[in-house]
Amino acid sequence: MKGCEIASCDVTETHLYLKVINKTMKTEIVPGDIVQAGFVVSNSEIGLGALKVEPLVYRLVCKNGLISKDLAHKKYHTGRQVEDTDNAYELYSDATLAQDDKAYFMKVQDIVSAAVDETKFMLTVNKLRMAKNLKTGDDPVQTVEVLGDRYVLNKNERASILRHFIMAGEFTQYGLVNAVTRSSQDVADYNRATELERIGGTLLDESVEAAKSRKIIMLPHPAQSA
Repeated sequence: MKGCEIASCDVTETHLYLKVINKTMKTEIVPGDIVQAGFVVSNSEIGLGALKVEPLVYRLVCKNGLISKDLAHKKYHTGRQVEDTDNAYELYSDATLAQDDKAYFMKVQDIVSAAVDETKFMLTVNKLRMAKNLKTGDDPVQTVEVLGDRYVLNKNERASILRHFIMAGEFTQYGLVNAVTRSSQDVADYNRATELERIGGTLLDESVEAAKSRKIIMLPHPAQSA
């Protein structure tokens, strides 16, 4: 895909991860705070999950990635798995299997294209802009404790989030989301780091939806596209 580059990748005991950013699709949350569109591809070869493609919003100022779980796509490649069970796999020619693979990866290509759709990217961007108007309160310690209980964060994760939250000095839902995704860089386990990026996306969605349900007026901070 033109304009894309790999931000990070890893192979853990359970999953393969590939995080890609599209340098041509970007905008600003506020002037100077640039984000780029991207996507995360993850797959398990040991039966722990389907191939998954999730939209990613990548914040340049501190290299944070926020994953939008609600906009994710999954693709199960079950054909050969079923065939292997009844030994039918041996009946197919190499040409047939090649066509099967080609069809599968064409579908994956379509899913990836959907993940970096500009409309979906701007949907998340506008939520981030709205989150800047949502105050978290005057006690960052209590804010992080409530967050930690809600998302079952361990002691080290809470401490990391609190540190980044206080250092940034922005006590809004936007600041809290960024503290969560920034803390993912402090985690050695890639699976858990990726999950923290997903938690950041979930927190964003839930905070904006909660504000809407309480009829809080949220005017997005205007920013021109870069």
